[in-house]
Amino acid sequence: MLINKKNEMKDFLEGGFAWQQVGSGNEAVICLHGWLDNSNSFKPLANELTNEDKDKFTWYLLDLPGHGQSAWKSQDASYYFVEYVYDVLRFMKVANLDKAHFVGHSMGGLIANLLTSLYPDKVQSLSLIDGIGLVYQSSKSAKQNLLKAFNERERLSEQNTRWFSDRQSIIKARASVSDFSEELAETLMSRCIKSNGEEFALTSDPRLKLPSTMRFNQEQAQSLLDKISVDTMLILPEHGYAQMRDNMKKFLSCFDRVKVSNVAGGHHCHMQNPKQILLEIVSHIKKQSCC
Repeated sequence: MLINKKNEMKDFLEGGFAWQQVGSGNEAVICLHGWLDNSNSFKPLANELTNEDKDKFTWYLLDLPGHGQSAWKSQDASYYFVEYVYDVLRFMKVANLDKAHFVGHSMGGLIANLLTSLYPDKVQSLSLIDGIGLVYQSSKSAKQNLLKAFNERERLSEQNTRWFSDRQSIIKARASVSDFSEELAETLMSRCIKSNGEEFALTSDPRLKLPSTMRFNQEQAQSLLDKISVDTMLILPEHGYAQMRDNMKKFLSCFDRVKVSNVAGGHHCHMQNPKQILLEIVSHIKKQSCC
């Protein structure tokens, strides 16, 4: 098993997966980031870990495929949402983990709650940060959405990698479309910027931005998440995404045991208020800890 015996954060790369790891505890905590983010999304949280947190748990901050430092999917593959669940299962095999506590932000939360519904024996506890339920579509819009997805795929295939003259312009661009400061954008983006010696570009796969060719309707989505028995906490920020508040109303009944914790901050509240959010998460996972 790939375990960091020391308490400082270290990088690992195996089987196409990149991740950051801290702690040497017997129990695993897998942190799943949001769409177009990377494992540095959880770096502010990791920086707040106490010695007790690192002695009791091993924290895995995963770069999902196509994100951060992880490998891109092959050219004949696509980033279907449901495949991320299987990707996490593959990562658990790479890291030799039978089960773990899961912490998911945004898309990472959606991945984590679907994985929990499908494989409850692999999940000790579930912590969701402004991410619950599934993204779904109206059955009436399925045809139009599929045409849009194919058209966007064709358009992207004709584009080249976009290079920037300086690194800071990428960071400023991310901050301008996010709910956090330029300093936090620097923390996040420092893991997904590459250089050819003169210019800078993103390491993330451009195909991540393509519309999905396939989405469930609301009835299918609720059926997939029905009767989640694992103890769950939803961290709901004051200025989070309206879509997630709407999802909460539609999907909260799918969880047998769920606590909603209202916190200050925006969609990236775990980066803005890491100490408070970490206290919430650690308190929750310790209730389900085996020892």
